[in-house]
Amino acid sequence: MYVFFKKKKLQSKNKKSLFPYVFGLIWAGVILFFGVVVVRAMNDINFQVFNFENWTGSFMNIPQLIYKNDEEVIKNEKVRYILLTWRWGWNHDAPNLTDTIILVGVHPKEETITLFSLPRDLYVEYPGISRKGKINQIYETFLGLWEDIAIERLQEKVSEITGQEIDFYMNVDFAGFIKIVNTLWGVEVTLEENFVDYEYPDNNLGYKTFILKKGTWTLDGEVALMYARSRHSTSDFDRSLRQQVIISSIRQKLSQLWYFKDRKTFLDLYNIFNTYVETDMSFSDMLSLALMIKSWDSSQTMSFNLNDSCYTGSPKCTTWGFLYVPLRELFWGASVLLPNGANINKLSNYELIQEYTKLIYEHTEMYTKPKNIIIFNATSSPGLAWDLAAELRPYGFSIDEEIGTKTLREKKFEKSILYYNGIEETDSTLEALKKLIEIDMQETEIPLYSPTGTHIEIILADDNF
Repeated sequence: MYVFFKKKKLQSKNKKSLFPYVFGLIWAGVILFFGVVVVRAMNDINFQVFNFENWTGSFMNIPQLIYKNDEEVIKNEKVRYILLTWRWGWNHDAPNLTDTIILVGVHPKEETITLFSLPRDLYVEYPGISRKGKINQIYETFLGLWEDIAIERLQEKVSEITGQEIDFYMNVDFAGFIKIVNTLWGVEVTLEENFVDYEYPDNNLGYKTFILKKGTWTLDGEVALMYARSRHSTSDFDRSLRQQVIISSIRQKLSQLWYFKDRKTFLDLYNIFNTYVETDMSFSDMLSLALMIKSWDSSQTMSFNLNDSCYTGSPKCTTWGFLYVPLRELFWGASVLLPNGANINKLSNYELIQEYTKLIYEHTEMYTKPKNIIIFNATSSPGLAWDLAAELRPYGFSIDEEIGTKTLREKKFEKSILYYNGIEETDSTLEALKKLIEIDMQETEIPLYSPTGTHIEIILADDNF
């Protein structure tokens, strides 16, 4: 077998004074972005606290916040992680199913926000007890056993899957989501094609048709939830990306500061947050978070999830394909998802997913500034370039679609080698490749065997056998 990947085990870890209305933006921004980022310690910020619930003045007269060490407030370059979950809560027969599970990573150095969704049907072992089931039932299960550790058990499982230590959580009731969106007078989404679900539940044991025509729409809270929760329009994988679109749209709307000059709007958002959102973030955490991301635009938010496109024998392996659908009869008729390489006797095979999440959180430039890659087969064995491409493609590398026709059999290479040009040795894509494949790398002035614009050429020789 042709072996490209290293065998390694990932380590999993258990200014100036602001304008007054920015205070409102900071609070509401964190409320509505659902904790998209995390924070600094309390002693990094020294501010005056006032009782805004009893305050009756104008927002333009809110006491200014006073910071010490202005230049140091957001210098921490450590990637921080927030577990964001949405649960049904209201008007639902299973109110504590966390059907939305997103691990949010904030990268201060790269100034990017990474949203990574885990599918609700991922079948896992529940931490601390001898039970298995879908990941969206962990929170509900532990609420019935030990309520105070329910969210901690879900955090523990997400951390095990991704290999990332979680700093904070935000657990949001869907009813609160609707109220928040309505308080903001809706959120904007753009559809490239018509969106149709003929079987959207009507909450009366029946179904109704839900349609959004292509174009740009401002959705109220209920319609935004329907768009985010629709199950029969596309796949569960697409649904997780729609949820991320809604989150990004909410954040974009918060850039319109005039929403928060009104005292009633601000207090409404504050009360919604207190009623419908559970979190372990302090006010200091939220404030520091908002300062960090307040000037970042929508292009700095990246969306990722998982899908089942790269199962064994798949004719089309695409980005994020780290899952497969096992036979239902092995899981008592339930439709579930497993990581590639896992089975009913070995569920916790998360090595590939951990490699993937390490790239999306720590090598963000690989996705914001992708580099072109072409793979050449210089051996007498056909299909090797395709095989390597199939292993690399799920991670999101930009690989030339014509790799199957590119061979260098007429040339003799003593060993496999990677040539790169027009980029630094520290380029994020090169750094990512170093983590995944064992191969020598050499810089060149221009592409040696490829068209202009190709940054990376990988030559496969017989030494890899």
